[in-house]
Amino acid sequence: MTKAALLFATTLALGACGEATSVVVQPLRVINWAPSSGAVCVDPGTRILVTFSDDLVATSVTPQSLYLASSSGRLDLGAPQYDKLTQTARLQPTTALDFGRLYTIVVTTAVKGARDGALPVQLESSFETIQRIGCAPGPECQHPSDCPGTQLCSSIGTCIDACVTDRDCPTGQSCAAGACG
Repeated sequence: MTKAALLFATTLALGACGEATSVVVQPLRVINWAPSSGAVCVDPGTRILVTFSDDLVATSVTPQSLYLASSSGRLDLGAPQYDKLTQTARLQPTTALDFGRLYTIVVTTAVKGARDGALPVQLESSFETIQRIGCAPGPECQHPSDCPGTQLCSSIGTCIDACVTDRDCPTGQSCAAGACG
């Protein structure tokens, strides 16, 4: 290596001021969920919004990479819509959600930011719609034993009749067709 090449390489490594340079890379993040994670008494006619930290690659926002699930499984809501200006993806149910039910918004690692790359892990955010009789969320819980009868302690800390994701089940069990096993 010539002296000039070595000097250039050293300058690149040390930066213009003789200090070591570093590059901080922020991964793609969800910066807002609507409804918010853990929300109860949510209007069944609500729009579902997910705001990201980076402009998304539009082709990465699909019904497989961003979806809504309930104890009945993944809901067919069609293609999510994406607003580049606000960096927000929207799921719009064609009919109102069920009353008194736990729903989970799922964003998979297939979602990619234009600058930040793929989401590093799958993210989930759960909310519960309002009961038909008004806002009366189920009993609060921290453990399955806090819930009456065969109810489960959901990921948002309320007792529910059926699981939506594995997070609603006791450790070591998984959720299948609304039941832990």
